[in-house]
Amino acid sequence: MGNYIKILLLLVTWTWASNLPISREASLSEVYSPTEVTIKATGQGANVDAANDDAIKAAVWFILDGGNDPILSTVETKKAFSRYADAFFRMDNIRKYVTWEAKKVDGQVRIKNGIKRTKKVRINKRALQVAMSELGVIKSGEDLRDALGNPTIMVLPEVKSGETPIKVFDTNNLARHAAGVIESHLTTKQYDVIVPRAQDQLAQMTEMQSSLADQDQDPAYQLALTLGSDVYIVFSGKVQSGKASVVVKAYETTTARLLGTETGYSKPRPGTNMEPLVEEAIADAIDKVLQRITNYWTTDLKKGVQYKVIFKFDTTIPKNKLDDIQDDIADLLEDNFRTKENIITKQTMDYIVWAKADEFDRSSRLERFIRRQIKSAKVSRLNVNKKLLIMQVSN
Repeated sequence: MGNYIKILLLLVTWTWASNLPISREASLSEVYSPTEVTIKATGQGANVDAANDDAIKAAVWFILDGGNDPILSTVETKKAFSRYADAFFRMDNIRKYVTWEAKKVDGQVRIKNGIKRTKKVRINKRALQVAMSELGVIKSGEDLRDALGNPTIMVLPEVKSGETPIKVFDTNNLARHAAGVIESHLTTKQYDVIVPRAQDQLAQMTEMQSSLADQDQDPAYQLALTLGSDVYIVFSGKVQSGKASVVVKAYETTTARLLGTETGYSKPRPGTNMEPLVEEAIADAIDKVLQRITNYWTTDLKKGVQYKVIFKFDTTIPKNKLDDIQDDIADLLEDNFRTKENIITKQTMDYIVWAKADEFDRSSRLERFIRRQIKSAKVSRLNVNKKLLIMQVSN
């Protein structure tokens, strides 16, 4: 199907005049659902119908190539789409992605060569993403899952000092509701979601915090590490005077690197229950954050699968031998992988390792490779969980 679409669009491109939008004035109005977004777009043309059509094209262009988080997020994807762009923007094709048009016009003015008209248009963004993957312009979700597996994501509330995410969920109904709304968006887009509910997971988190004594203690980060998520999303927010605001942040679990942050707002609705306001604010923010997670996952496919590898050294190892062992480990990692050195002390070596997806698609394979290659010391497994490896080094 994908090859048929490519050939058809290329043939049309060779035989038709330019169909690209004249106006590229557009902005995000709202995230209507996990798959649809409403765009406020301006079109221009010789008459009302032509201006309407151009507004629709501007809305689709905005999702593909405009704003902060377009589907075509790299130079390579923009270049790849340029071969099909003219044919893709034919109105009989573009209208397939329109799910609603506002009858009310936000503005209309006469210009030198016709009319300029602004209106709201709702576009099926998910369908556009599928179309781009069928053209081979972007990696499809299936391609990414085949190469790296689905990114596993955990959703957690932001916590104060002395609190844990589980405790907040147990005592705050609105936090549970907000997490459920975010998880619904994630499952709709086929991410794997971990729900940190059981009490025994708290014990695991405490155990992990003990084993990572050299690290700053962030409960959300530690819980995400313990349960093996690739990414964790932290949210916080408030409802005041009939309006909700929610901050959504996504972090890479292995490094705690911030992948994206957005603040969403609901429209002011005094007297409305808090839950619908929170849902609206989350919808305003989550789509942009999820696009950045997708971009991160695609980048990982190019660079390799990312692992956090921690070596814990037995205190009985003599210092003169310890230096040699640590040199051997550093040489092994640097000779075989792209690495980032985080911490080196007498008791700990902490690395980020990028490994080839086709050779090290599971952490257990990486752990076996390292353990078998180190000859100057005994290396044993302490904890292997998703992208986290903790290894014990002794005489």
